Amino acid sequence: MLPALYLVQKQQGFVSRRAMEYVGQVIGVTPAEVEDVVSYYTMFYSKPVGEYVLQVCRTLSCALNGAERVTDVLAKKLGIKPGETDPSGTFTLIEVECLGACDRAPVILVNDHWHECLKPEDAEQLVDDLRSQGPGVLSGCHLCVEKRT
Repeated sequence: MLPALYLVQKQQGFVSRRAMEYVGQVIGVTPAEVEDVVSYYTMFYSKPVGEYVLQVCRTLSCALNGAERVTDVLAKKLGIKPGETDPSGTFTLIEVECLGACDRAPVILVNDHWHECLKPEDAEQLVDDLRSQGPGVLSGCHLCVEKRT
């Protein structure tokens, strides 16, 4: 089911109710079972999202290192609340559970790209940089970055 949902989301940008019904029909499960999976995993969206989806980790390591302030700064800068998309359709802000990079907290995932050690005071600049330069400004997973050097 997961590969089918990834494919749907890649094609449509989110997993619509109709897509859930179709995936269920193709793989032989009920639409409710598909919806359970879509609603459980934070990487699937059941409504349209912005060009950049900012997922802020809120679990313990990130929380202790300022994730709540990062969310607050991003929300203020974008003029939205967590779970919303800005009026331009460029940014969606979401709070999520563990992104698995506790040693690099606070962490946000922008689409499928990491940005680690994001200080609250740098969150506004991240939005400005994404607007002007695109995803190349993201720090990337430190494991991948270290392999390149």
